[in-house]
Amino acid sequence: MKRFSAETFRFLKDLSRAHDRAWFEENRGRYEGSLLGPLRQAVTDIGPSLRELIKDCEIRPAVNKTITRINRDMRFAKGQSPYKNNMLALFYREGRKRLDAQLFLGLQPEGIWRGLYVPTPLLAADGSMAREIENDSQGVINLAQEIGLGTDIDLIACKKYGEVDRTLDPAKAESFLEGLHLCALQTCEPVEVAADPTAFIRKTRDLLVQLTPLWRLYSGAAE
Repeated sequence: MKRFSAETFRFLKDLSRAHDRAWFEENRGRYEGSLLGPLRQAVTDIGPSLRELIKDCEIRPAVNKTITRINRDMRFAKGQSPYKNNMLALFYREGRKRLDAQLFLGLQPEGIWRGLYVPTPLLAADGSMAREIENDSQGVINLAQEIGLGTDIDLIACKKYGEVDRTLDPAKAESFLEGLHLCALQTCEPVEVAADPTAFIRKTRDLLVQLTPLWRLYSGAAE
């Protein structure tokens, strides 16, 4: 069984400095052994628990299903490295990758992001969460407190993955509609992950399950 390790983050750091396909092919074994393989195993371990709560949740442990590609689309990334230095597992309803909020586990050289990602369209004034806030703003705040936002889980606005724009106050209903993108997340240092990778996956699964009610509000998904 493949698990994340210190080598996972060494590979991502090395990839940040590499700029050509030749280097990647020489290090493909590291990619598959320390990053892709463990990420597939993580999806396999986490997916069934989410499927119990979201009946049509996408849980296939494959690239372009739950797992993002490591290579960039160079049509839109001229002058950049062909490879990204991060990789994510995303959980959403089948066929709704661009329509749902996404429960996620993301790895980058500095560590892990895990939690709930909400894209711009779902923060709109006519979105599901906006309607929920209009109908019961205190209920949204109470749910956030029950989940642990503001204590164990941060509510942040971000412009792109891996960069925090600002931290939001989950005691204010308007915070749930702020930002170009919004995340409810925890971060982990590489040493935490490598020290006990099995416990890390278990805690990640529990966190994503914990965030499912908030995912439902943003995605407009009934129980």
